[in-house]
Amino acid sequence: MAFARAPQLPLTCLFSALLVSACTGEEGETEASATASATASASATASATDSTTEGTTEATTGSTTAGSESTTASSESTSTSETAGTTVDPTSTSDTSTGTDTGAGVLDIEPKDVVLEIVDGNIIQQNFTATYDGVDVTASSEWSYDKPAIGLLMLDSVFVPTGASGGVGTLKATYQGAEASTTVAVKIKKTLDPDGLAGEFENPTGADPGMTIVYPYDLTVFPLNVAAPVVQWNGVQNGDLYKLHIVEEYVDYTTYFSTNTPARHLIAEEDWTMIAESGQGAKSDPLAFSLQRKSGGTLYEPVEQTWRIAQARLPGRVYYWELPDQCNNGTNGRVLTIKPSEAEAATFFDAGNACWGCHSVSRDGRTVSTVFSQGTPFPLATIDVSQDPGQYANIMPNANLGGTFSAFNHDGKRLVLSKNGGSFGANVSPMQIIDTDNGQVLNPDVMGQGCGEPAWSPDGSMIAATCGYTNAGWTFDQANADLRIADVNADGISVSNITTLVPKGNEAGRPAYPNFSPGNEWVVFGRPTSGSRSTGNGSLWMVGVDGNDLKKLETASSDDRSFNPTFAPLRAGGYFWVVFMSRRDYGNTLVGANRQQLWITAISDPPTDELDPSNPPFYVRGQEDCAKSENAYFAADPCIEDENKTCESGIDCCTGHCIQQGEIKLCGEKGACSEEGNACESDADCCNDINPCVDGYCQPLFPG
Repeated sequence: MAFARAPQLPLTCLFSALLVSACTGEEGETEASATASATASASATASATDSTTEGTTEATTGSTTAGSESTTASSESTSTSETAGTTVDPTSTSDTSTGTDTGAGVLDIEPKDVVLEIVDGNIIQQNFTATYDGVDVTASSEWSYDKPAIGLLMLDSVFVPTGASGGVGTLKATYQGAEASTTVAVKIKKTLDPDGLAGEFENPTGADPGMTIVYPYDLTVFPLNVAAPVVQWNGVQNGDLYKLHIVEEYVDYTTYFSTNTPARHLIAEEDWTMIAESGQGAKSDPLAFSLQRKSGGTLYEPVEQTWRIAQARLPGRVYYWELPDQCNNGTNGRVLTIKPSEAEAATFFDAGNACWGCHSVSRDGRTVSTVFSQGTPFPLATIDVSQDPGQYANIMPNANLGGTFSAFNHDGKRLVLSKNGGSFGANVSPMQIIDTDNGQVLNPDVMGQGCGEPAWSPDGSMIAATCGYTNAGWTFDQANADLRIADVNADGISVSNITTLVPKGNEAGRPAYPNFSPGNEWVVFGRPTSGSRSTGNGSLWMVGVDGNDLKKLETASSDDRSFNPTFAPLRAGGYFWVVFMSRRDYGNTLVGANRQQLWITAISDPPTDELDPSNPPFYVRGQEDCAKSENAYFAADPCIEDENKTCESGIDCCTGHCIQQGEIKLCGEKGACSEEGNACESDADCCNDINPCVDGYCQPLFPG
């Protein structure tokens, strides 16, 4: 569905202290493969020298080195030839199949292991030929290239880089049952220098005495498809000159500029996408970032960082509760949504003058549960967000059905609700299971009195909650609570085997707001020191659902002011992804504000391999930095119910299957097996052995 851009907060409703407390813990505040069949011959060759110049296309054998501006033949003694302006090594066999012998002959491709360099958008094509026992069969062969984002085949055997991303793929030719293949790589070199500053950056004098990069953090891990970071740095002067340089194996990106303080630079979205999509692995191909300064005629050495780009897109969106704080003088609250890729918050439901929060989202992304500030317990309602704008679903605000936080089961037909508020003090408040079709209470007491802050596992088999509150009042005011877990019985509404997963123990704070990983193996939770409010100190933790491997996410929550973590609906690129709120500074944009904002951290998969599997987090752009962003919940986009609508992967479709139909993908039904990115129950469901069933979908194995 489409979401409207969130306007500057004009809300005038009076947000009661009760809802503020219940929802935020702010006491007294408001808070594919491209294939071309050969139908015509297109091949050309020409002799060339060993030299190449900037703006030409190059080729070599073996791997290229990050940071190098050009590549040459592997040995001066190796003879070279040039095809369509490309230097090649005809003796190379690296990553190349010279062809299969079907008994009648051998198929071969020339040139081999080509590396094309695109300089400042200058696209140069590469012709290939196929020979069968020395006879040219280019026009009679079938050609394919497995990385269409990097390059496409035109006129049969002519490779044309897209210029949108670099990298390496495999070119394959097939003729009468014989096959041959070779690698084709594309390197992109881009320089932006609108003011002609490049000549200023020669012969630096020494280390920069003052400049420090304050955002992003060194060693941050980003997924694909997130908004470009705003680089921010301190210790500089107005009018200083800068060279920003980013290098990875297949990208060399440079931009020159001047700016005043506070010093910031937003990498263009198109460039950031190109850089990210060209990565070859978060660890195997780290991104080398450097920022160099010239101030008062003195050129300093660059300040350097390393970033990592996980090679998978982060699906879904974040729903969060916004309090205006410094945005205006009203006292109110509303739930907004934001996609990490869009850097723009959006409204999805018009609640009029009502104040609402304490939300959760169904696994299919189509329904939001929430409560309203209209007496206590707060009336529960469900919202259908598959419509634009969202509309009330089957449960309208009801004074007889209320509480605070809730969680959906795996199919969205059940909701577990903490019945806290009014006469239901924390020490006696139960959790209820409700039928989302009609609001009927199916189980009035799920895990015993004194439990709240529920979570339901994605497969519907477990419920977690914090339990053991000793005092009346709100659950989030309780200093004592354990994290407990229970198995959901076959009836889907009762539980058994209630056990303590993490006791309150001697660590600072208590467990709060648990959330299950998309594969049901882990629970992430916070340990705030002021009940479960976000006003004190707080750290992030995770633990296996069996109670083993308790780990503090020290790197992610190093500020000791981090709270309420939730997992993204799928892991991506070799990582789990967790959104949380933190009162840390955001570069030099928010300094000393002590204001809750949304951040995302990558958690290494599996987490067991590291003492601290978390990584430095990145800021979710698009929030209003004058407002408080609370209680983030990561969810899938509303799934597409109608078949034959375009999609990117199975999670986009309510059927769980996004089917390739020619050049596009459409929502549909499962075939004989599940294609990559589509729903599965086991590895056996997946069409390709290299796409195991992970988090309920056949996912590719990503480079490390």
